[in-house]
Amino acid sequence: MSKLERKKSLIKLIEGEGAEIVSPSMLLPASVFFDLAGEEFGRRLLLTTGNNDVEYCLRPDFTLPIAIDFLENKNDIQSAAFGYIGSIFRQRATGAEEFNQAGIELLGQKNADTALNRVFDFALASLKIYKIKPKIRIGSVEIFESLLENLDISKVWLPRIRHRFGQQKNMARLLERLANPHEVDKNSAPKNKDELIAKISEKMRETGLSLTGSRSPEEIVNRYFEKQALAASKVDKKIINLLKDYLAIKGEASVSLAKIEVLAAKNNLDISKPLERLKSYIKTLKEKYQIEEIIFDASFSPRLDYYTGIVFEMSSIEKIICSGGEYHRLLEKIGAQKQMNACGCALWIDRMDKQAQANKGEQK
Repeated sequence: MSKLERKKSLIKLIEGEGAEIVSPSMLLPASVFFDLAGEEFGRRLLLTTGNNDVEYCLRPDFTLPIAIDFLENKNDIQSAAFGYIGSIFRQRATGAEEFNQAGIELLGQKNADTALNRVFDFALASLKIYKIKPKIRIGSVEIFESLLENLDISKVWLPRIRHRFGQQKNMARLLERLANPHEVDKNSAPKNKDELIAKISEKMRETGLSLTGSRSPEEIVNRYFEKQALAASKVDKKIINLLKDYLAIKGEASVSLAKIEVLAAKNNLDISKPLERLKSYIKTLKEKYQIEEIIFDASFSPRLDYYTGIVFEMSSIEKIICSGGEYHRLLEKIGAQKQMNACGCALWIDRMDKQAQANKGEQK
C-alpha cells in the first residue's frame, strides 16, 4: 500500500467512526495554550505577535482548538465526534518543526468507558493500516489523584505535586526538595504584607524601575509570601517515600497493579475504585485484542493538566506513534457549565509512514 493509499484508508476509517472531519485555524491565540498546557508545552510553541499586540501561535495540536470550537458553536448539541488529519507545529532542538497528525476527539459522550473503548479501537485500526503492531503503555491520572486525596499533604504543596505528575525529572526534583526542606527564620521574615509592598514600591521608584512595566510590587510580595508558606509547610518523609515507591512502579500491567494493591493495603489507602476500573479495562483490552503484554507505568501521563482518567501511549521502534486518553476536565476549564466527558487520541503520521516504508515490499 502506498503512502497516498494509506492516507485515503485513514480518512475512510475516521469517517467510518461517524466523526465530522474538521480543520481548526492554523493561527491561534497563544494564551489559551499557556493557560491550559503549561509553560513546558508553551516553550515549544511557534509564536508571533499581531499588530494588536496579541500573541499568536501556529497550531500545536488539534484537541484544544476542536474543544473550543465545539463549545462556541454547539448550541444545543450535547455530544459530538470529530476527526482530523493535518499539520501541527512545535519547536524542537533538531529536525522538522511541522508534523502530520490524525486523530479523533469524542466530546460530551454519555458513557466514558464506551467512548474510551471507541478511541482505542480507532487507534489500533489505524495502526493496522500501516501494518504496525505497537508496544502499549497505560497510565492512570485518576489513581494518582486518588492517592493524593488519601495523603495528609498541605494545600500549598498539593497542586504542585499534581502539576508535576507525568514530568518525571521535575517530580523527582520536587520530591527531593520536600525531603530536604529549607529552614525558615520566622523571626526575621516580614509579616505585614501592605508595609512590604510600600517598601518595595519606594525602592523601585528610587532606582527608576517601573511599577507596571515588569512584575508589580504586589506580585513580588505575593510570590515572597508564597515561598515562605511553602518553606514553612513540611511534608512527612513517610509520605514522600510512599510517593516515590508508587511512582517507581512500572512493568507488566497485572504485576504492577498487584504491587499497587499491596502498597495501598500497607498504607491504608482507599484507591480501590479507580484501581478496579483500570484492572477491568486492561483485562478487556487483552481479551478483545489478544494483546500479550501491556505495560503499566505509575509515573506516566501526557504533560497536559487537563488529562484525568486512563491515558495511553503506543510506540514502535522506540518512537511514540499514538497517544491519548481521557480529559474530562478540559471542556469545563474552557467554559462549559458542567464537567463533560471527553477523550481522544492523536497519531503521528510521519513516524507511521516511516515505519510502514521500512516493511518489506512497501511501495514508496
